[in-house]
Amino acid sequence: MAGPDRQKTAEYLIPAGEAQVQYSATSLAQTVQNFERTPENTLRSIIGPCPYEPYRQGASALGASEPHGVFHAGLYGGIADTLIFRSGNTLYRHDGTTRTYVELITDLSDETRPSYPDQFCVINDKIIWTNGIDQARVIRYDDLVTPLGFDKIPSAPDAHGPSPMTVSQRDNNYPNTQGYSWNGNIGTPGGSLDGQTGSILSGTWFYYLRYEDVHGNLSAPSLASNAVGITSMQTDPAAAGQAPATTSVITALFPFGDRHIGVELDDLTRQFAIDIGDDAPDHCVAMHLYRTSDTVNTSGEPRFLTRIPNNRSVTYPDPRSDAYLGPPMGSGVPVPVFRIMAAHQGRLVIGNIAGAPGLIRRSEPGFPGTFDELEFVYPDSGGAEVTGLTSHNGTLLAFTRSSTYSLQEFSMPIPLSQGIGCVAPRSIVGMRDGTLVWLGHDGFYAWRQGSAVTLISAPIDRTIRNDINRGRMQMAVATFDAESGEYRCALAPAGSTYNTLILCFDGENWRRMKMRMHIADWCQTDDWRRYTIAAATETSVAIGMTRKSRTSTATNLYVMDHEVVSYEPPTRTIKYRSGWLRSDTLAMTPTHIRVMYMGLIDSYDGEMTIRFYKNGSWSEAVDTQTLKTLGVDNGSNVVTDIAGSAVLGTSKAHDPRLCWRQIPVGLENVFTWAFEIEAESPTRLHLASFAFDISIAPMGNIRGRVPRKDDT
Repeated sequence: MAGPDRQKTAEYLIPAGEAQVQYSATSLAQTVQNFERTPENTLRSIIGPCPYEPYRQGASALGASEPHGVFHAGLYGGIADTLIFRSGNTLYRHDGTTRTYVELITDLSDETRPSYPDQFCVINDKIIWTNGIDQARVIRYDDLVTPLGFDKIPSAPDAHGPSPMTVSQRDNNYPNTQGYSWNGNIGTPGGSLDGQTGSILSGTWFYYLRYEDVHGNLSAPSLASNAVGITSMQTDPAAAGQAPATTSVITALFPFGDRHIGVELDDLTRQFAIDIGDDAPDHCVAMHLYRTSDTVNTSGEPRFLTRIPNNRSVTYPDPRSDAYLGPPMGSGVPVPVFRIMAAHQGRLVIGNIAGAPGLIRRSEPGFPGTFDELEFVYPDSGGAEVTGLTSHNGTLLAFTRSSTYSLQEFSMPIPLSQGIGCVAPRSIVGMRDGTLVWLGHDGFYAWRQGSAVTLISAPIDRTIRNDINRGRMQMAVATFDAESGEYRCALAPAGSTYNTLILCFDGENWRRMKMRMHIADWCQTDDWRRYTIAAATETSVAIGMTRKSRTSTATNLYVMDHEVVSYEPPTRTIKYRSGWLRSDTLAMTPTHIRVMYMGLIDSYDGEMTIRFYKNGSWSEAVDTQTLKTLGVDNGSNVVTDIAGSAVLGTSKAHDPRLCWRQIPVGLENVFTWAFEIEAESPTRLHLASFAFDISIAPMGNIRGRVPRKDDT
């Protein structure tokens, strides 16, 4: 045994995160489970969660259906606090007035193994939702839910005009007098046919139809109507001259003086009638009618004719001349089914479209349901599937599984990284310092404006490679927790299909949470509370976490990091396991570990378990010890129940104090050692620091043992 002059006490702060690939006394811990970092750089066990809206007698419950997505937004200028939640085949809104959940949409797809989680975003004070299977929806603050734009083109209108004449009819009638032949202003004036008078030229016109929804979005144009036309027709402008005043007979015959009394151009132009025979969808509020100019004698471009505030079948008479047509019709495409989306510069950008997974489209500014036919891009030249979209610091980013692109110039994708992509669109989250974090196929990556994409999950590389279900990585969901300042990503561990493992990153270190809850989605409230709300299901887990082995309570919304007296969260394990500690760089010096001192901050009157390991083996080297989590009271009345007899205005509370616990270890001649601290909820731990009383065996005092001949 080394003498006093060869003994020392090694002091360390409690490491704040995991570093599984390092092997050093000053490395980060190997496992930090269900702890969070405090502003004082200590580790405190997590609290919560609690139901956002507890079940009560008579309140509407959400049932035992699978949770899919949750989103919060302050609509109508922040006045309308809107919390949207999808469970099973129903989309709910939380009604704070009645403290229940209101059904917004039913009969949605309840796919339990979808390819991507639900997507939400806000544009023009409205929430856009999609699950990649059903048609996307627009949700307004007043519970109005409509499809996003129109997924089909309108039926072509049916136009009516003068009908052609037979040979026998030409002998008895002028042209354009058969069929629908009402006078109007449609027709193209031409040069005279006989060199002296004018005419109407033969021409053909077509009509198109577009729907307008309650939000102002326009559908794609219909196909062209049937051709409707006018046959060439000669004018005959007979006129009477001014007769002398004495010629009463002539004056009586020609009472109009110099005015024309024959057939003029205005007598030859016509109007058309347009039948819109099919009823529009219910969320259509108006129909836009377009007409070409004369396709025979002019360019024939479709232009705006009129807006008909109606969504049912109607007949519209059109007398307007080509000169008074409005702006060009433009092009458009039906709103497709898409899996991912993002809001950028007032536009809705959608990607991974059904039938074209590598395609990205963007809407017209301010109209998320109106898509121009030419506003699209393929970021990857090979058409690889788009797996993520986000707008970050004014830049639109697009991801495939193996690449990252900047779409700052929408039609000119710029690769930011070839070989680094994103596998989970809901894992893309921005941090407070402007860093964007997401999950790639081999770990978590970060990017800041003007810098390169970097890997930030190297300390937990072993977890990424071995402990995660790679087949379910696309269902990972992440959020930024304002309370702790952490990036938190819930994903499925190996052998499971449910997101029960949470990896937390505070900008420097990684930790993990295992709360015995399947977190399908979570979000941060868009108000002063900054709550983190999770759409989750409590789970009682058997090995493998398969559907058959899982028993669950009803799906609910939970507020993270908060607790209430009426609800007890699922029992969870609080664990801190150190990395392998050593006395020298090479871990070749045998060491005696006599005592460990643990610095605790009083938080709960409970018990914890401590285990010690040695020489790289995770078999217990010292019998398990059970310790109290509070220090000796020493007359300060910290441990006693002072809250039970507290009097408002007179009683005082104690700040949590730092106390030290001495734990005998008794490890001799070890090259490396490690320890593990474990407790079960509701016990709480608050770790501040620890120290070891150690001595180096070969350099011991000569009076402490019999030395070997070369050990002097």
